[in-house]
Amino acid sequence: MEVFNNKYSMTSLYKIVFLFPLLTIIGCSSSDSSSTTTTSNGAVETCFDVEVTNAGNSQTQNICTTLENGGYNGLGVARFIKFSVSSSNTSVSVRATRTSGLNPADPDIYLFKNGAIINYAESTQSNTEFLTVSNLGVGEYVVEINEYGYLSSSDKQILNTTLSQKTTGTLQDETTKGIEAVFQAPSSCNATGEFNVTGNVKFTRVPHSGTSLDYAASVNVPAQGVVVEVFCDDGIYNEDSLVVTNSDGDYTISFPSNQNAYIQVRAQMKSTNPLYDFSVVDNTSGQAPYVMQKGPYIAVDSTGASSFDTDFLAGSGWSIPSSEYTGARSAAPFAILDSIRLAKDKVAGAGATTFPTLKINWSENNTTASGDITLGQIGTSYFNGTEIYLLGAADNDTDEYDGHVIIHEWGHYFEHNFSRADSIGGPHSSSDILDMRVAFSEGFGNAFSGMVTGDPKYIDVSGDDQGIGFLINVENNSCSNPGWFSECSVQSILYDMEDSDADTNDTVDLTFTQIFNVLNGEQRTTPAFTSIFSFTKEIKDFTGVINGIDVLTSAQSIDPILDIYGDSETTNNPGATDQLPVHVAF
Repeated sequence: MEVFNNKYSMTSLYKIVFLFPLLTIIGCSSSDSSSTTTTSNGAVETCFDVEVTNAGNSQTQNICTTLENGGYNGLGVARFIKFSVSSSNTSVSVRATRTSGLNPADPDIYLFKNGAIINYAESTQSNTEFLTVSNLGVGEYVVEINEYGYLSSSDKQILNTTLSQKTTGTLQDETTKGIEAVFQAPSSCNATGEFNVTGNVKFTRVPHSGTSLDYAASVNVPAQGVVVEVFCDDGIYNEDSLVVTNSDGDYTISFPSNQNAYIQVRAQMKSTNPLYDFSVVDNTSGQAPYVMQKGPYIAVDSTGASSFDTDFLAGSGWSIPSSEYTGARSAAPFAILDSIRLAKDKVAGAGATTFPTLKINWSENNTTASGDITLGQIGTSYFNGTEIYLLGAADNDTDEYDGHVIIHEWGHYFEHNFSRADSIGGPHSSSDILDMRVAFSEGFGNAFSGMVTGDPKYIDVSGDDQGIGFLINVENNSCSNPGWFSECSVQSILYDMEDSDADTNDTVDLTFTQIFNVLNGEQRTTPAFTSIFSFTKEIKDFTGVINGIDVLTSAQSIDPILDIYGDSETTNNPGATDQLPVHVAF
């Protein structure tokens, strides 16, 4: 086994993305073969005798993994077991010994409580692994076993990049002058005789037509809740007085008398009630902030300021005659913020009052190539556990107008800060048979984008002239491989829980507040891994809506969910390797 940082100390990248070095193990029938075994469909299957000794009592069961569903995050790559500790200071040991399959095998063992890793064993010893933990407290525990030998070389690569930090940046279009924004320092301009100026901020939104951007149908819309500042004497004049635009994009701000100053609009939304700070920055320029500025202006009073041009329009930069970007893409950061505003409002409306600070890294250099993120080689749009990265390269993949993509990634930010996501990330699609943790997180992100926008159509444009792409209808109940392992099934179930439209199998009409309360409560502290099982059991208990939800899950080939671990799932067992029970009980 190669030496690498433990996977659980790293952060998964989200949205159809490359990922980390790690795998997990799954159950199957016992075998004593010493050669590599294959399933009926030709997939390699590796099995282990797993012995758990809990407070001196030992039990052994045979558990198998398989690569038949592909990737390190496919169903069958990971296998879970569960046990309970009934008294404090209990010692527990877990031993995995190869019985068939890959030879040599390289199993690893991870112990969790409430989604947090307690301890792990990752030795390089062939065909066996052993973990012992002392002084465990009372509670329920989950163990994951994985086979490192299943990892491809690309899976084993860890992306370690250093992001250079800078403190200045510019953004300009045809109507604004861009200057460096030295945003840390307060202004030394004199406030005596200051007066108010008013203005308006808009940006150009480019809508979709099918799975393409329709530049001819572009509209100018208010930039709501964005920060407006006066920049005077190399500092922020109104640093202690937060000024943001209203729902019409209007603002009123104090301006210094008889002193040269600029008016500056920052691609940032900030508030103290509820508390949040969301900003769009350029990851290819040391996370420089995006700003628009006009000036310098000088006037003694508001009468003299009547000649100021205080209205801002952040244009798309697209030339319809040339069918290409010929100007600065000033609208992009503000379009991104506008989508995040919708998501923030949805969650705040459910009762959230404090949002952790978030940077959204966007650049017109951000491409689907993977490599140095400071050069824009981000691979895909994703949330890394701290910040969001969004694609922006023209004729490659741009996401600034793909509101559902942005909200999906913000949905992972939501999971990370308001709920819990045990997803290990990795490549995924609607038809994949996935690790249940990945299926729930990605399905939630898609469904959440529909809940926020009120539109079930998730569109992601790409290609020449942003003219191709794909569409996912999260309300579509027809999935290629329905089940507890399908992000398609998860998104369909979650969206139908919240939407008010009654359709086939959907009589459920929950509020987002109810969903939020479970995600922010029971799902956040569940002793099980986060999955469709843990969420559905708790939402049924919380709302008392049983039959309608059972109909939704049954329509996706999931047995009525009666517990957080999926013990009630006895029917849907895809592939040649046994995937049930979801958790082997010890």
